[in-house]
Amino acid sequence: MFFWIYAILSAIGIPVGTLIAGAGIFSLAIGLGAQGFVSDMVNGFFILLEQQISVGDTIKINSIEGQVTYVGIRTTQIQSVDGTLNYIPNRNITIVSNKSRNNMQALMEIPISSAAPFDEITRIISDINKNLDLEKLQITKRPYIVGFSNQADGTLVIQVAAYTKPGAQYHVKNVLLENYLSTIRDAKIELPK
Repeated sequence: MFFWIYAILSAIGIPVGTLIAGAGIFSLAIGLGAQGFVSDMVNGFFILLEQQISVGDTIKINSIEGQVTYVGIRTTQIQSVDGTLNYIPNRNITIVSNKSRNNMQALMEIPISSAAPFDEITRIISDINKNLDLEKLQITKRPYIVGFSNQADGTLVIQVAAYTKPGAQYHVKNVLLENYLSTIRDAKIELPK
């Protein structure tokens, strides 16, 4: 069949070799363009199959962090904290940090001076931790003092850790840090600026 079409087109004067070369280039372009599409589909299939992420999860992909609004076979949509809706082709998803699957840690760093009364500060923090309404704050493990540490600028800090339900870590960190700092100041203990 092909030979008959080739013979007829050649007899009419149509350059069949050019048509075949053009069709080959066109097929190559389509094949290369479809490569990304196929890669999106394969990655999307495994993301959905393995349930790596779900709508409503807070995740980080590359440098984009936010809440998942859509997971499809070709793209995933993430809404950032500032409201930006990010469309990510599934082929670009290599590492996913899902912050909605396990309890999260809220780590507070309370700056103190080296001359501060450490025993009194740790007592204040421990008293606050004992009197917390864990359920109301969605804390899954009572906060505890991790210890002392130095920040990059040389500031001495006391680290306090609490484990919370997913998504509550930011609120817990703000509430506890405000509580710790105001109670320490009320005790007339001077904190670095």
